[in-house]
Amino acid sequence: MKRDLPLSSLDAPDLDTPTEIQEVTPAQRPIGEIIRSVRPLTESDVEHILVVQKRMGLRFGEAAVALALVSRKDVLWALSQQFSYPYPRESGLLQARELVVASDPYGAQAEAFRELRAAVSAAQQLTERRPIAVLSPQPGDGRSFVAANLALAFSQLGERTVLVDANLREPGLHKLLGVPERPSLSTLLCGVPIARPFDRSAQMPSLYVLQAGTPPPNPAELLERPLFARLLDNLQRNFDRVIVDTPAAQGMPDARVIAAACGQAVLVGRRHQTAVATMNALHERVAKVGVDVVGVILNQR
Repeated sequence: MKRDLPLSSLDAPDLDTPTEIQEVTPAQRPIGEIIRSVRPLTESDVEHILVVQKRMGLRFGEAAVALALVSRKDVLWALSQQFSYPYPRESGLLQARELVVASDPYGAQAEAFRELRAAVSAAQQLTERRPIAVLSPQPGDGRSFVAANLALAFSQLGERTVLVDANLREPGLHKLLGVPERPSLSTLLCGVPIARPFDRSAQMPSLYVLQAGTPPPNPAELLERPLFARLLDNLQRNFDRVIVDTPAAQGMPDARVIAAACGQAVLVGRRHQTAVATMNALHERVAKVGVDVVGVILNQR
């Protein structure tokens, strides 16, 4: 069966050989050329746009919108391509409602994730850059929502970002991203190599996803093995950012083990549900195992 899905599996990069990042210079392509790649403008249409552009002192995109030849959404997408700010243009590709950085890149929630991204980057400049575990006390706090959107936000900077689903009890990132479950992290932690462990979106080329895979009967034991820490170190050497989703912290050791292996964490609370004392207790628990908290976010979803 053909996989017509938001993410398609690609060959994984060599985890022992870092890949150089190619810088993209803004405005490499004229905006008119980009718009014409997605909208069938004729030569006559382009000439008409150029006349209106000159006569009214508008930009090319503004003139095209004024003539109703393209939509404002088309122009915003073309500008995003021109200035290396990728997000999917067509619905159905990373367009899940929860993936606000991709589906509503100019909305208030996407802006909040850019603020979180900036806070994390600033905190890491004062320490070091380590994998980031996304933690919260209770189920339903929105850890996967935060982890996925934070990873998308970093990938929009052109930074090669890997999003890891380390919730081996109830993995959910594959559902959020709309990809079928397949062998990934849990298989790797059993010592079984996988030739193509990552999923990747063609429209978000800097984002890689490492699924949890089949939930094992011994998740805590797998995560406490040295292999997990070595895997994270390997990812850190080969990617610019490593974002790790986790299970709820209360009642299970997994989140604390994951956070200790990562070394840094973002804490997630839920508005009107998570008590300040509960968040403080979580902060204290991870601090005891040497984890730096580099960001805190209050989820309203």
